Amino acid sequence: MTLKPARIWLVSIISLFRLVAALVFASIAFQNVPLVAIAGLYISAMASDVIDGYLARRLNAETYFGKVLDLVGDKSLTIVSLLYAAGRGISILPLAIIGTREIIMLGARMIIVEGTQLFPTNRMLGGMMWLLLWGNTLLLVLARQDAEWIGITNTIYWICAMVFLLNFIARIHASAGRIKLSLTKDTNDARRK
Repeated sequence: MTLKPARIWLVSIISLFRLVAALVFASIAFQNVPLVAIAGLYISAMASDVIDGYLARRLNAETYFGKVLDLVGDKSLTIVSLLYAAGRGISILPLAIIGTREIIMLGARMIIVEGTQLFPTNRMLGGMMWLLLWGNTLLLVLARQDAEWIGITNTIYWICAMVFLLNFIARIHASAGRIKLSLTKDTNDARRK
């Protein structure tokens, strides 16, 4: 079955919406904007991740460009979420752990070893991790100035950080052969030059 441009554009526009929504959220989150608008924008950005992935598979509109755009949209929403949490007074260490893991994973996913990503994705586990992180950020948005809820979200960010860190360690362990092969190949390529 051939890819249809209209289907590809539809999925790409939804992914692009998430990127734009993340930037708009960053711009208005601390402004005097009604809570319903901020929360609605954030919920729409979260939902777009599910919708674009579903439509890409359902409409047979998966492309390399679409995968990259989806990944950039996801990471943008995550980084903006972490910055928002930091601005709301959440402990910086769990946010730094999550952010560092995200930046490393973004780069590592672009490394292909023997036709496979250095750290292959797991849609189910990744979806649960994002739901936990983004859902917690939404909870923080809705908490406004309630100290008790902010304390709860802080604890959840710590849980997210531990889950993300354990997942990262597990991925390194599972991909040890590919990592070694990519390092050896790069070393051998450098010696030939």
